[in-house]
Amino acid sequence: MTTTSRKFLVGVAVGMFMTGTGIAQAETLKEAVDFMLRSNPDVRSQSYNRMAREKEVRQAKAGYLPTIDASVAAGVDRQHEPLFDTTWPASAIISVRQNVFRGFGTKSEVERQEARVRSQAYLLHGTVENNALLSSKVYLNVLRNQELYDLAQENLTNHRRIHDQVKLRSESGVDRRADLDQVVGRLALAQSNVVAAQANLTDSTTDYQAVIGHLPGNLIRPDDVGSALPKTMEEAEQLAVQNNPTLMSAKADVDARYAQHETAKSQLYPSLDFSLDYRWRKDSENFPGRREDFLAMATISFNILNGGWNKARLGQTTYEIYEAQEISENTKRQTIQSMRLSWEANKTATERLVFLEEYVKAAGLTADAFTSQWNIGRRTMFDLLDTQAEYINAKASLVNAKYDKLYSEFRILNGMSQLIPFLGLQLPEQSRVVTAKTAQ
Repeated sequence: MTTTSRKFLVGVAVGMFMTGTGIAQAETLKEAVDFMLRSNPDVRSQSYNRMAREKEVRQAKAGYLPTIDASVAAGVDRQHEPLFDTTWPASAIISVRQNVFRGFGTKSEVERQEARVRSQAYLLHGTVENNALLSSKVYLNVLRNQELYDLAQENLTNHRRIHDQVKLRSESGVDRRADLDQVVGRLALAQSNVVAAQANLTDSTTDYQAVIGHLPGNLIRPDDVGSALPKTMEEAEQLAVQNNPTLMSAKADVDARYAQHETAKSQLYPSLDFSLDYRWRKDSENFPGRREDFLAMATISFNILNGGWNKARLGQTTYEIYEAQEISENTKRQTIQSMRLSWEANKTATERLVFLEEYVKAAGLTADAFTSQWNIGRRTMFDLLDTQAEYINAKASLVNAKYDKLYSEFRILNGMSQLIPFLGLQLPEQSRVVTAKTAQ
């Protein structure tokens, strides 16, 4: 069993994630991210927000349809002077109103709300991608800290072995007492490193639970994804600008601001409305008996003076367009910056791996040679301890570099909005955009 697939035995938190049979379940990164997407509160809340905005589109489209209102009234009317009389008036009114023209205000409002739906859909898409990246980070950190814990245990085992040998040699008079004291100190340090590594592993499992929604079982190290990456950084930048959902959301916000400006302009036009009213009255308004009225009218209304409100509103919406455009441009810069940083991190980690592998190989050969030479008295105990510590540190550096490289690859996929497809998962239905408009 490899170190990356063995059951985590360190910490109380690791042992809590068990099935009913008490056996920890193996879990791939795809399964972890899939579970996160179905349970993450941030993803779910934004999904509800998208559905709520769809209802706002429906509210805006109501402006195309007529309104029908009905009212019924009944009461008592008692007269004392000059004659005493009591009547029971009643009335019923049915009114139909249909706007025919409002300066294209309804059309603009529908477009604004549709743009807001697209913006929220893209935001949800970005949230899904970012949470998938965060999930991959905590997933890799558990694996990373498990391997580092294993190395700390290996280092402790080596120090115990050396301690036992030095103790025997000291008791037999071959080594000095001071050598044993030095080994005891180094052994205590190795034990301290194990405690620190165990704490880091426990912390990483806690982070895993906070992001994924449950504690980790037997995690399986993902394969490298270098083959899925673009060949050049320029290509990665281009794909990021084309596909990044946060940037697309910012562009949809620009669309919404343009439509809002058009809605404000509609106040400068006259409004044409048709109305139909049917009124039925009995013993009301000093008219005894029953009356029925039917009224059909066309009304044109136009605001002549509104205290400068319309002009100020147009100025406000114009500046809000400029604001949204600048936010979009800033988002584009951040998208490019993030991609370049991710690309450079991957390049650096890839280059470091070559040298660190050579370093581990050389440190291992040196540690073996010094052990053999110490056994025949050609090396001191300090030489042996130093080479063993260097070998462990070299392997720890290699472990960190491997996981740094893998995480940087996931960052590049995330920047291009390709992490979810790469994992073979589907985006939530609410994050899909059927039609998208380009910002003006």
